[in-house]
Amino acid sequence: MSQLTEVQRAKFGLLEKGLNISGNARLALEQALDGHDLSSHDFASTSGIILELDRSVWVNAPIYTYNPNFVDSTPYCLEFDNQFYLSNGDFACSASIWMPPSFHKQTEPNLRNYVVTHGDRARLSPIRSCAMKCDFCNIPFEDPIEQYRLKPLDSIRLALDAAVNDAVQPARHLLISGGTPKPKDVDWMRQLYYSILEMYPHIPVDIMMVPVPGLFNLSELAARGLNELSINIELFDQKYAKRWMPNKFHLGLDPYLALIEAASNELGIGRSRSMLMVGLEPMEATLAGVRAIAERGGTPVLSPFRPDPATPLHNFPTPTALAMERVYVSASEIVERYGVALGPACAPCSHNTISFAPEGQSSRYIHPRLRMIGTA
Repeated sequence: MSQLTEVQRAKFGLLEKGLNISGNARLALEQALDGHDLSSHDFASTSGIILELDRSVWVNAPIYTYNPNFVDSTPYCLEFDNQFYLSNGDFACSASIWMPPSFHKQTEPNLRNYVVTHGDRARLSPIRSCAMKCDFCNIPFEDPIEQYRLKPLDSIRLALDAAVNDAVQPARHLLISGGTPKPKDVDWMRQLYYSILEMYPHIPVDIMMVPVPGLFNLSELAARGLNELSINIELFDQKYAKRWMPNKFHLGLDPYLALIEAASNELGIGRSRSMLMVGLEPMEATLAGVRAIAERGGTPVLSPFRPDPATPLHNFPTPTALAMERVYVSASEIVERYGVALGPACAPCSHNTISFAPEGQSSRYIHPRLRMIGTA
């Protein structure tokens, strides 16, 4: 395993400590953004601003505006002097800032209630609230179960069309995420998957969901063109799973592992993935999870815990940059032995993960470059 570059280490530092924005940089951003928010800030893991450092390393850098609970004395600063750059003492590198799509500014109707774009991927949330309650996730605290409802397909289609056809930052692939449906709504969710795959046959569509009984017909999804299936274990050590995500704990670990393996067999090696959250369980447990996913042909995705102000864990510390580097190096060695790779395969989608953009043709997502502020 080669030594990390200073730019790669800066990513881990930003994920731990966050980012300041200088006055000059803020003025330049306000002019370029033309009324857009700096960040999508819709989920705990996407609350920062998306940067590309040195035209190679993507990072979602938390800022004080959305994470005042831990971004206060960071040494990292986004500067502007004819061009944007990241600085930390003697270290500096070029930086460009992701330009949000134009539909994010639309308020009537507010399409962000359905779809939000991060990088070049649009994320559809077809259910308001979630049947699960995890202490690290903002959804059950900002949209409690009392507000649970299914979103209308016509509005979903309108929002997805806006994201895919956006004039500023068109979505190149789609993710259907949660919340988790109640048992009575499993059939509705399954039919929604089929409808979206039929609506967008020429765009890669991924699904992210827990192993809900009766939800997945893998052969049918494969036949309809599903690109990837994400079954997020999140916490591998069941003691910590019971503590931080009791509803998912009661599902048990075996259904997750079985679905990852079944999806690898049906869709192909590397097309089932599973996220593990770094920082809420011992590193040895996370690495055991990496091994369990990899040996079933899945793609492990390492996501650093980020404390959301709305959750009970708002004062829990982020993992340190050194801890992220260590888990990255160890996990990289594990996946290499099993012939898979750390995910995600999409370069911009690596912005909030402990990983780096795949090189060359190793990525299945070969898309046009995103529109960025600070690059030609």
